[in-house]
Amino acid sequence: MGTPKELLTRIMVTASRKVKCDKGTLFLHDEKTGELWTAVLQSDEIAEIRLAPPEGLAGYSFWHKKIVKVDDAYASPYFSSKTDEKTGYKTRTVLCMPVPDKSGKVIGVAQFINKSDGTSFDDEDIAHVKVVVKEITDVLDKSDTWSALIPGLALAGAIALVGWTAQQAIPATLKGAVSPVIFIILLGVAISNLLILPMLYLPGIRFTMRQLLRISIVLMGARLALDEVARVGVQSLMLIVALILLAFVAAVSLGRFLGVHRKLSIMIAVGTAVCGGSAIAAVAPVIKARDEDFSFAMSVNTLMGMIAVLSFPLIGHYFGFSDAVFGMWAGTAVNDTAQVLATGYAYSTESGDTATIIKLVRNAMMLFVVVGVGLYYANWDKEGKADAKDIPFKKRLKEAVPGFVLGFLFMALLNSVGFFSWLTQLSGVNVHGGLANLTNILIFTSLAGIGLGTSLVNLRQVGINPVLVALFTFIVTAGASVLLIGLIL
Repeated sequence: MGTPKELLTRIMVTASRKVKCDKGTLFLHDEKTGELWTAVLQSDEIAEIRLAPPEGLAGYSFWHKKIVKVDDAYASPYFSSKTDEKTGYKTRTVLCMPVPDKSGKVIGVAQFINKSDGTSFDDEDIAHVKVVVKEITDVLDKSDTWSALIPGLALAGAIALVGWTAQQAIPATLKGAVSPVIFIILLGVAISNLLILPMLYLPGIRFTMRQLLRISIVLMGARLALDEVARVGVQSLMLIVALILLAFVAAVSLGRFLGVHRKLSIMIAVGTAVCGGSAIAAVAPVIKARDEDFSFAMSVNTLMGMIAVLSFPLIGHYFGFSDAVFGMWAGTAVNDTAQVLATGYAYSTESGDTATIIKLVRNAMMLFVVVGVGLYYANWDKEGKADAKDIPFKKRLKEAVPGFVLGFLFMALLNSVGFFSWLTQLSGVNVHGGLANLTNILIFTSLAGIGLGTSLVNLRQVGINPVLVALFTFIVTAGASVLLIGLIL
């Protein structure tokens, strides 16, 4: 498994909180080039910084295998101000400490910058950093073993169970409006931000956020039957496609106007347009979304769904919508499947049945939307400029259709040809039900990992503008749905 860049950034975020400083950076030695390298988050992308020892304070610390403590960075002849000049950040105090492996060989340097209280690093800080560096050594030593995943997986699983239990305990009238997702994510966020978790949890947390999420998306395909698309009629299908396109235009356009990052706008769009949290979870890895943005998109998607569950029946009765009209409206304009059912059946049984069918077709469209988003995103370079002609179509298609999307399609095809129903008859075991339960368990565990990996400091930087984008997209899509339904019925 190695030590992924994302794991290195998480290790040092935790280390910085433990040391109580502004920034922490872990430089590792590349034996092939002789350089020290580190992974940093720049403009929502994981970037890499390299330096040649004894360049910089970290390079000097590595080269001489000694602790370096500097009270005035700019007064040190070994300090390089290049990064400060690029970012506008002012480095004042620095503490660097060599990081050994289990055999004692120095493999890198942990660098800490600017104590939170504005004072210089002292002997107490050095003693504290020694403990932190030992934690780092232990994590790096075990990061490429499966046993390293157990603590984080167990914690995420426990949070998922507690969150699901909390949702089950609320009044029955609210269960359709309030998804377990919101409980699970919020509980994970609370634990990770109110407590400083030991670093041994980090590999497992990252695994739940990445690999486990992809596995759950593959299993989602077993819920979908692609032939359902043909059953709803051409007009209904055209309505769904039109609203999907409208949601993307609304979210991306307003997001660009308000300065919301394109990746977050895309997740808001797919959550509104297709099937809520499932679509967001499928798109996030394709566009390499930040965990904080993923968590935010999931939360705001649930909020919009709750608004729909509470307001749509009132609006429908006020304007005297027929059961058919209201069912189509709920099926096309409400986000998550559970919320669609809660909204539709709150109006009437016929509306609920109609909403369910329409929603299943929207769910089936997820595959095409994920691939389309992947192709769209592959047209953009890191600076956000579109120049598709310079990117070969084969390369864009490969990036747009990662392995887990193909797995999702394969499972959907198996379901469409009745394979799981055949297995049920053959074995006498409810295969569909078993797969559905397993999928929910994996999804909830993955979302618990997302919560555990979310920093409120970074989340606060998101601001109010993404909420406005989500609300605007929801209102525009719901309004357009009513108007278009009036034209076709």
